[in-house]
Amino acid sequence: MRTRLSLISLVLLGFLSKAQEFPPKGENEAWTYHQIIASYQALAEIYPNALYLEAGTTDAGRPLSLFLIQAEPFVGDLSLSERANGKLTTLINNGIHPGESCGMDASLIWAKEILANGGPESGQLIAIIPVYNIGGSLQAKPHTRANQNGPEEQGFRGNARNLDLNRDFIKGDALNTFSFWAIYQALKPQIFVDTHTSNGADYPYTLSLIATQADKLAPSLADFQQDIMLPELYEGMEDTWEMIPYVNVFGRTPNNGYAAFLETPRYASGYTALFHSLGFITEAHMFKPYADRVAATTEFLRVLQDFVIRHKEGIQLAYEQAIAWESVADEFPVAWQLDSSIVEALDFKSFDYSYEDSPLGDYKRLRYNRDKIIPLVIDYYPSYKASRKSSLPEYYVLPCAWPEVATRLQYHGIEFERLSEDTVIEVESLYLKAWEHSSRPYEGHFRTEIKSYVRQKQKRLFYAGDILIPTNKANRYFLASVLDPMSVDSYLSWGFFDIIFQQKEHFSPYIFEDEAIAMLEREPSLKVEFEIWKKENPGLQKNSWAVLSFFYERSEYYEDSHLRYPIAEIRRP
Repeated sequence: MRTRLSLISLVLLGFLSKAQEFPPKGENEAWTYHQIIASYQALAEIYPNALYLEAGTTDAGRPLSLFLIQAEPFVGDLSLSERANGKLTTLINNGIHPGESCGMDASLIWAKEILANGGPESGQLIAIIPVYNIGGSLQAKPHTRANQNGPEEQGFRGNARNLDLNRDFIKGDALNTFSFWAIYQALKPQIFVDTHTSNGADYPYTLSLIATQADKLAPSLADFQQDIMLPELYEGMEDTWEMIPYVNVFGRTPNNGYAAFLETPRYASGYTALFHSLGFITEAHMFKPYADRVAATTEFLRVLQDFVIRHKEGIQLAYEQAIAWESVADEFPVAWQLDSSIVEALDFKSFDYSYEDSPLGDYKRLRYNRDKIIPLVIDYYPSYKASRKSSLPEYYVLPCAWPEVATRLQYHGIEFERLSEDTVIEVESLYLKAWEHSSRPYEGHFRTEIKSYVRQKQKRLFYAGDILIPTNKANRYFLASVLDPMSVDSYLSWGFFDIIFQQKEHFSPYIFEDEAIAMLEREPSLKVEFEIWKKENPGLQKNSWAVLSFFYERSEYYEDSHLRYPIAEIRRP
């Protein structure tokens, strides 16, 4: 039974009773968070094939809203996974950066159109997150975004904890992210869209698009996206809002060419690629009129929906083949670098521009002439090749001392079992040899890039409650991406295991000097190794701590856990 309408929903119901009417606003105004949520609630009251849900919480203390549309009326008290089961699912995420509100407005317009026209085809589920970053949306005010042409009030990029949620999909610092994980893993969408407004260079196009790099997708999805989907999406936009690949240029003009944006797993579409969604980021140009940005984003959603209707079987087949590929793949890409050997000739309309003396300092400033458009053919670099691939062991062993890691794995459907008693297991341990710590925080973390490590077979004692993770289950690509220490967005890189860099036990030089001399006498091979060390480190021979550390690190006193990655591996012989 449907609940009684709230007063604000009753008021909005009058606006929503006709196909194209919404809460009134000017061309340069965006709907507020409260108007958007109330409008979706009202739509759910009007249309039996629409459903409004509160799906988890956020750092702002407000629930994360989710709006569902299907062909048939919603009946029963089913879970999200039950509602999505067997359906081709499209998930639209809006307001991850609430100052970029064109997608928030566009999705509401699009949802109303679909419902007014009877809903999607049978077998399809459309899911919309109306506003993801609620905390930032509630801070809407004029002048939040210095380079953007409206709307009159813009939300703030950071959420209630001042986090950029489009950098949080792996580390999960925000409650918003935990709620998103639950929604996404329940729906398992084949199509994902995250709506944005661009920043950077100026050019005539109102809308640009980031599509997940084919290099990161399963072969079936890569072929389908590149050969069928992207050409049709670009062609579908030609007659209304001509679209261009996202102009990944800052501080200069695009005229000399540019490369695609690399969206690693920390970003929305980089995250969804790990689970075989065909992911897209719409980027409406910041300086175009706000009404045009909303219209262009809305049109993209229409073109996308038309494509999904016409290619339902092809999408589902490519998705199923991707799941099959993941189940037997020997290795997965976990870090990438630009492949400069692959270059495309891109037709690009450019504004004329000039560099002029700045009145503020001794430098040249860039000025675009928007009255003059120059057609160009520029170099576009669309591909990134894997700079590291990860091969999964038969099992990972995760000590229960890191429950925050276990929780994140559980949110992603990773199956594991806990040891029932203390057990000695022969494993491969990874000891870090070279790394770089960041010198300043990034999204609340001092990140670490691991350059190299060595493997060492060990018999280690694991405790009752420690976790044994088989790698022959679902979501193996995700598992490699977060547990391989050299993955670009591994849990180690985000600082979950930083304590291993700190040594706990030490020595007193005046005592350990005698032990070091005794070690040389007992171990002839150590003397050879020490001579090599002295030749390689001539500047350290006057440093007693450095010399004695050489011996301490090779002694039985040196702790096994220092620089040892806590997650062990069990590999077949």
